[in-house]
Amino acid sequence: MSLIHFDAHADTGDTQFGSLYGHGTPMRRLIESGAVRGDRFLQLGLRGYWPEPETLDWMAGQAMRSFEMTEVVARGLDECLSEAFTIATDDCDGVFLSVDIDVVDPGMAPGTGTPEPGGLTTRQLLDAVRRIAMEMPLAGMDVVEVSPPYDHAEITAYLAGRVVLEALSGIAWRRRREAGDPVRHPADPLLVNRHPHQGR
Repeated sequence: MSLIHFDAHADTGDTQFGSLYGHGTPMRRLIESGAVRGDRFLQLGLRGYWPEPETLDWMAGQAMRSFEMTEVVARGLDECLSEAFTIATDDCDGVFLSVDIDVVDPGMAPGTGTPEPGGLTTRQLLDAVRRIAMEMPLAGMDVVEVSPPYDHAEITAYLAGRVVLEALSGIAWRRRREAGDPVRHPADPLLVNRHPHQGR
């Protein structure tokens, strides 16, 4: 199993406030447990002033691949995703998708406890999640770090719900295509190949 992880933060800390378990340490614990190989762990959207050098050294030692936002902006999200897909499907049967909502810029997703300026747009995240579900053997997913007390007009909650719907629609699209049923690519014009309504 490989893992594609959208997050502003690596979540690979050794300890958090003296504890091995906290929202800044789960990815380290996951790799240490052997559930996911470090060299099949892909992170997208990292930014800010963390992790510190010691944690970065640990991540490099695990052969993790982290696409910082500066790289995503310079190369383009699609190109970074294509590279991540190549790594994720090498010697792995399935992909788990983890979406920390703070990967999105807090101007578009304020309802999170650890906002970090300069993130993905909502459109970028939704398109990326749908593409992952359409192209990857997706085995499961989660959406985390949505914090309603910090939300405004349920903007972040709506986004989190839409992330799940995009993944489900991508899975359905992939299954239809594999079954040989006709599918419409999301980039195609909406009304192409639709017959006009006959009668009233």
